[in-house]
Amino acid sequence: MRKFSLLALFTLCFSFSIWAQTKEYQIVEHRVRWMENIYTISRKYKADPNTVLEYNGITASQIRRGVVLLIPVPLEEKEVVSQTDRTQIVDPKGNTDPYKYSCLDYQPSLQTHRVSLVLPFNLDQTPPNSQFIDFYMGFLLAATDLKEEGMSVHLSVFDSERFSDLPALVQSGALQDVEMVVGPVYAQDVVAVANYTQGQNIKIVSPLDRQTDFVANLNSNFFQVNASPYHQQSNLIKILPKNSGTVWLFYENSETDEELVVMTKEILIENRVLFKEFIHKVEKGRDITGQLALTLSQNQTNHVVVASTSEAFVSDLLRSLYIVQTRRNCPVTLYGNARWRSFENVDLNYYHSMNLYLSVNNYVDYQNTDVKRFLSRYRALCRTEPSEYAYQGFDVGSYFLRTLYTRGPRFEYCIEQGLIPADPLQSVFRFDKVGPDGGFVNSQTRIIHYLPNYLIEIVR
Repeated sequence: MRKFSLLALFTLCFSFSIWAQTKEYQIVEHRVRWMENIYTISRKYKADPNTVLEYNGITASQIRRGVVLLIPVPLEEKEVVSQTDRTQIVDPKGNTDPYKYSCLDYQPSLQTHRVSLVLPFNLDQTPPNSQFIDFYMGFLLAATDLKEEGMSVHLSVFDSERFSDLPALVQSGALQDVEMVVGPVYAQDVVAVANYTQGQNIKIVSPLDRQTDFVANLNSNFFQVNASPYHQQSNLIKILPKNSGTVWLFYENSETDEELVVMTKEILIENRVLFKEFIHKVEKGRDITGQLALTLSQNQTNHVVVASTSEAFVSDLLRSLYIVQTRRNCPVTLYGNARWRSFENVDLNYYHSMNLYLSVNNYVDYQNTDVKRFLSRYRALCRTEPSEYAYQGFDVGSYFLRTLYTRGPRFEYCIEQGLIPADPLQSVFRFDKVGPDGGFVNSQTRIIHYLPNYLIEIVR
């Protein structure tokens, strides 16, 4: 039923150095900020990432917020420009200025667009990875829609799990003539393909991983589809009322959610939200209901932002908040984390009775007409229910194939100008450019609201 041709080849990734370094350096101190990594820091100082790591005697995984790095900055820098970088961009009207690319004047042509899909199907195992097969089937339905609209697509599909070293796919030349690569899924594999596509006007779309946004700092043709944890939390904080009730930040003093807590505090401060803190640690036999009753307000709403992904902590805290709200008349509105949707032992009654808000990358409204149409088609094709991976495949395929078809191979300038409409089934797309030479990351999420009548609404 799900037979499709999967091509599997591999390549050593091609990369080049933009800056030639001399042997003399100036040492500069840099304190790592939130969302920075070795690649973004090295790019800022035009230093070699490996040189920075070696000089500080650390690995890339040890770079965290607050760490002070010593950056060896070359005293003399010479820029190396590749032949590809000198290539001028020509639009339908003949303009060579990329920022004057005439998106609205581009006319879809009869040419065949070449697109590659790279996913870890794991077809050599029994059973294969059904999640990514679902993604492929959703993507295939999107391609079918575009075919009916007049687009001609040559789709090559690769099983990245068939080989132990993904760069071999790139060096084989299998991606040489494509206009767009959707995938791979995991960050380390995305880097290998991104290094190859840089400078060749091959678009690379990271369809699932939320933490590949650092690649956007290195590749102007890169697109991250799922919003990062920072954007998820930032969008949640933005819906907090400015002058109504008291804002509380609840968290557990543990290493597990340390980064989430720090990030949430910074976002609250950035948005000029005044807040109070309440730190609670789950301990057997300890009941904080009385403490909460003395702490929370009885005459105005308590907007409680919970910076935790621990099911045990959230379950214990919400039970106490629920008791205080119902018995002590302390109204509570909750703001949680997307991972709460997967909790199995938390009473859903807490979510609805305390008006929980979540910022999520994916949520399906089954009352939507387009969703109903997709459901019908998917069931007919696969004789099963679509997973969120199927919806994601359809959303990614619809958006990027249609954009390639209607706006042309330089559609990034159309996105930058806000000329790409999108109406995904389960996501929200708004791609923001990361710096003048960077790629794009999706900054939007869906805000869902658990209502007291046990329905869930999308906050638009």
